[in-house]
Amino acid sequence: MNIYRILIDSIDRERAGIDYYSQDKDKQILLELFNEINEYTGASIQYLSEIDLFKLDGTGEILSRYVTKFSSESVKCYLIPQIVSDRIKDCDRLILQLYLQFKASDEYISLPGNPAPTHIYVRYDNAFKALKSKRIKNNLIELVSCPRDAFYLPLTVKMLASWRVPELKSLLITYSSENNITAHDIGLMESEEEYFPPLSFIKRELRFTAIESLKYYPSLEIYEIIKKYTDESDCDIRAIAKKTLRQIEKNYRGESITGRFYNCE
Repeated sequence: MNIYRILIDSIDRERAGIDYYSQDKDKQILLELFNEINEYTGASIQYLSEIDLFKLDGTGEILSRYVTKFSSESVKCYLIPQIVSDRIKDCDRLILQLYLQFKASDEYISLPGNPAPTHIYVRYDNAFKALKSKRIKNNLIELVSCPRDAFYLPLTVKMLASWRVPELKSLLITYSSENNITAHDIGLMESEEEYFPPLSFIKRELRFTAIESLKYYPSLEIYEIIKKYTDESDCDIRAIAKKTLRQIEKNYRGESITGRFYNCE
């Protein structure tokens, strides 16, 4: 399916209020935004889906002035990729501010029976990964110390791990075990499976992120922790654990049975 067919379908869904839904108080702000974009680019943008699907070079500054005006976290998230693409001034701090607003909103945890806010948190995760901002490193570490945020931001977690941030190591060890995360840790009063994503799914995905990220902290301690996961009943967990062990051994040589590692770097 080409991009124009996707656009037509997206516009139809936006008109029907299925996707790209905006509250009445945001509609007027959107009209003002569309008018300014059209005046700047010579385009004829009329729908939020057009901003989401097309790259509009040079509009990041305009979008950054409007994004905080919207009440809907869903509307805000569709503007983020273009803002990041244009690398506006203090972009990293703006995206962090927006994520914290999302975290404090009613859209952060979906009500039972409602779909997860995947379209929102995926865009933030991609944004943090694309920006690679060490200026907000400490803020990101604080964010991913919450299991739900670590689940929402797996690329961000892996990025921080690739920087070998010391504070992240103990978190990753915690997240790598299936027994360390409770419903309370992810903001639920109980582990009801009608929540999306359910606790069981969050725990499993966190384990994948953690086990893969621990390759950046090669040591006997990490080797022995990961080795235990190669015997699990979950074949996917076994596979990622074995892959991580191979990557640790690629950076360190020695006898894994005795745990004698010698830094090759």
